[in-house]
Amino acid sequence: MMASRIYRFISARLLSSLLLLTLMPALTATAQQLPAPKEEKPVPLIDGIAVGANLLGLGQQFLGSDWMQLEAMARLNLKDKYFPIFEMGIGQADHEGKDLDNHFTTRAPFFRVGCDYNFTKKHNGNRLFTGLRYGFSYFTYDIDAATPLADPIWGTKQEVNFTNLSGNQHWAEVVFGLETRLWSIVRLGWDVRIKFRIVENSSTLGSAWYVPGFGINDTSCWGGSFKILFDI
Repeated sequence: MMASRIYRFISARLLSSLLLLTLMPALTATAQQLPAPKEEKPVPLIDGIAVGANLLGLGQQFLGSDWMQLEAMARLNLKDKYFPIFEMGIGQADHEGKDLDNHFTTRAPFFRVGCDYNFTKKHNGNRLFTGLRYGFSYFTYDIDAATPLADPIWGTKQEVNFTNLSGNQHWAEVVFGLETRLWSIVRLGWDVRIKFRIVENSSTLGSAWYVPGFGINDTSCWGGSFKILFDI
């Protein structure tokens, strides 16, 4: 009886050892075939250049807005964190005043320079950013009215037809936005901006109704963009 138990014990141990020796090469080969954990590659200092355009201006044109602006941009990628950017475009307005029956028109270029900062830590193509811009525009505008203006005291009337009035404005923008890779080198993004007037120079007739690149003229205003970008 005792010898039988010893025999069964030795047989079980021997069978286990043989099975382990048989499976060991397969287990070793499987372990060697498993891919090693991927290490994230360091991001180079200059990680590319992107060019793009703001599509929001085209939407304004189709919707029949009194004003619109078409703009393009070029941007440098520094370590996928800092994005120095240059924006330029054409702003135009064709506005009929309701109170004084006047007509305001302008068409002029504008420029912005600034930088965005990417908050996301993973380099997967998605970005959450904030940034700053400095913008300026030098422009001319026309004001005319179908009805002459009447002097409330003397009762005389004055024709309103002023052309090539000069103005310029400098402003700052604070930007918040999102961006994602749509396909290969194509990116889509949007942002909202609050703009603050820094300096305004206008004609003796008063401020322009609209400033190219800034928007409807005031001490501050909101803006935004919906842009398409191409990494090159």
